Amino acid sequence: MKKWQVYVMVISLFVHLAASRVESIFDRGRKVEITNKLGGGLTLTLHCNWPKDDDLDVQTLAPDSSWSFKFSPAVLKTTLFFCNFTWGGESHWFDIYDDNRDGDGRDFPCYLCRWNINRSHPCRADTNRFVKQCYDWNK
Repeated sequence: MKKWQVYVMVISLFVHLAASRVESIFDRGRKVEITNKLGGGLTLTLHCNWPKDDDLDVQTLAPDSSWSFKFSPAVLKTTLFFCNFTWGGESHWFDIYDDNRDGDGRDFPCYLCRWNINRSHPCRADTNRFVKQCYDWNK
């Protein structure tokens, strides 16, 4: 292999790595994962929406099973997804993604937002930071 061919390969590799790094910096995608942690063999039914008529349909989760969805937050940091959770005659609402709580520039922004739904409250379980934060249901 000639010297100039080696240079071309090294430069190509550098350009490829730099381009993939730039792409990851500008990737604003989020993923919300919801897991049924009700216990007692209870099935969790959930229905999530985005206030701008983005209906994510009704989902049914067996005990310890999960469901997820992906989205890109609004540039103006106004994204809000809320869900209605029902089981065994109970019904609760919760803002499963709120830019004011979960977005960039917050104490613990999430890109993979993992939620465990318990009977008493939803808990965010961010395995990257070993953070477990529980919240009250919406009023």
